[in-house]
Amino acid sequence: SSDEAFKELMHDRDVLAWTALAVVDEFRNMKPEQVKSMMCDDGDRAMGLSEEPNISGAGRIVMDNVFGFRFPNGKRIGLILNVEAQNRRRPGYPLNLRAMYYVTRLFSMQGKKDGYGSLSRVYSVWIMPRSSGNGRERIRSYSLRENGNPRHPMLRYGDRMKLVMVNLPHKYTEREDPRSFLTLMFSDRDLNDEQVRAALSQKYNIAAEALFTWRGKLMNSLADDVEDYYTWVGEVKGRAEGISEGKIEVVRDYIVSQSPRTIEEVIRMIGMFNLSEDLRNKALKDILAELGLSS
Repeated sequence: SSDEAFKELMHDRDVLAWTALAVVDEFRNMKPEQVKSMMCDDGDRAMGLSEEPNISGAGRIVMDNVFGFRFPNGKRIGLILNVEAQNRRRPGYPLNLRAMYYVTRLFSMQGKKDGYGSLSRVYSVWIMPRSSGNGRERIRSYSLRENGNPRHPMLRYGDRMKLVMVNLPHKYTEREDPRSFLTLMFSDRDLNDEQVRAALSQKYNIAAEALFTWRGKLMNSLADDVEDYYTWVGEVKGRAEGISEGKIEVVRDYIVSQSPRTIEEVIRMIGMFNLSEDLRNKALKDILAELGLSS
């Protein structure tokens, strides 16, 4: 699933470090290795904190990607980072309210045995792939501010809770930049594995082979909401035949971009998608014709 793929990617220390560099103000001038040195980790993996904040009388909530960062002296966690991905443009509820619910739950789940002043800074970050239409990443950060007084806009300690909304473009722009990293890893589904491998190695010094499998699964999931896909390309929304053709088109475009060399490889890649037997057969026929492979 997309949630599983995103979780696997986020728990990689390199991915988490570059993501944190893009969204956490306190890390803005740091190097990835400095950020990694502050992580609560378990070898090569970033170690998640409690995935289910437990508050008496509150509704159950599961957060897959909650990470702690220790102060440079290593004595205690000084910052908590939650990262979520939202593929659907219309999830059926106000996304901003869900995001506010998450950040307040994270803040209130902390113990305060050392007093309120010891409460850690909390970030809740929401990444929305393929949602920026101007070709650039848009990152907006929100915290508690005073209304109507520009001279004192920030409530004291009002930045202890921060909500960050990240809109990513469709296409990766080659830059050694944390924002571009987010588009490369989470948004551009038109890049093949070799292009991704080269960019990660040359621009970000990342060579973890396992990332490519999970990234591929995440890219496939971007097409799961076919109604949203067809809204984006300007087709008629909701027609049954349009949905079927849309699934085939998404599968075909992705597999052709990977340049498989044999029919067996094409069949294996089609199997990664949740398609009916009829749609699998139609997709196979289209892809073989596109690649010039004989069935």
